[in-house]
Amino acid sequence: MLKKLANFLNFIIKKSGNFSSILILILIILVSVSVILRYAFSIGFIWLQDLYIWIHAIFILLGLSYTLSSNEHVRIDLIYRFLIEQKKKKINLLGAILFGLPFSLILIFNGYDYFYRSLLLNESSKETGGLPFIFILKFFIFFAGILILLELLKQILNFFKNNV
Repeated sequence: MLKKLANFLNFIIKKSGNFSSILILILIILVSVSVILRYAFSIGFIWLQDLYIWIHAIFILLGLSYTLSSNEHVRIDLIYRFLIEQKKKKINLLGAILFGLPFSLILIFNGYDYFYRSLLLNESSKETGGLPFIFILKFFIFFAGILILLELLKQILNFFKNNV
């Protein structure tokens, strides 16, 4: 049962990482089009600028859990790199419990409030001609918290499964 759950969580996190990598390509295209329109044709669209800012934010938010899952996240490596593998696993467990879980819960609870308030207000861009429905962007803050929490729980379960 736990194996199926872990496989399902791996699937979701891998798909979020794959989607995030596709968004990077879309972002590159949008920024390129925006620059060409602005400097070659003196045309600028606020909605296009909003769109590539949104995509930039979403690819980062979706990529967080995938990066954590791939163990490619940034860490302070002054002492860590010299430790044996068992001590590294214990430090990772402590980091997940003391820092990762509170961070993900803050993202979930505050992100939900942020998203829900925006949804109720039907918030749109402050710029004239900007994108409507900002609650879609704000939803991804909440969703990133859920993905990070799921990845952290998977890592904590794996630690106890392999070390007890």
